[in-house]
Amino acid sequence: MRIARKALWIILFMGAFLGGAGTLRAGSGYEVRCKDPKCGFKTQANIGGGMAFEEAAGFCASCQTWVSVTWKRGEKAPVPLATFWDPQTGTSRRIYKCPKCKKPFVVIEKIEDMKVCPKCKRPTLENKQTLLYD
Repeated sequence: MRIARKALWIILFMGAFLGGAGTLRAGSGYEVRCKDPKCGFKTQANIGGGMAFEEAAGFCASCQTWVSVTWKRGEKAPVPLATFWDPQTGTSRRIYKCPKCKKPFVVIEKIEDMKVCPKCKRPTLENKQTLLYD
């Protein structure tokens, strides 16, 4: 009985520690690519900030690249160009100015929001987490 109780506490502790560690990560990097071999679209996407910074990231359709706007953690975020209600998700979405071409891009809050390939315009994107950063 005593050994079973000890094992239970160890399992609970490890579950809480490992489960809690997953929630501490601030940013994730993903390899995003189109499943259609004829298309060939591929990009590296980073979502989330770090201990010292926050970011709003997304894909700029004009530059055809992943971009982000960053600011120091704890400071006020830059004012977006616009905010709109997305009827597909029921959430508010932000639009920022691309730091490269100055045209607008929509912020991607989570990688699952990026479903349609910007090159072939089909819902053929897949992602693989490749990086955790803080």
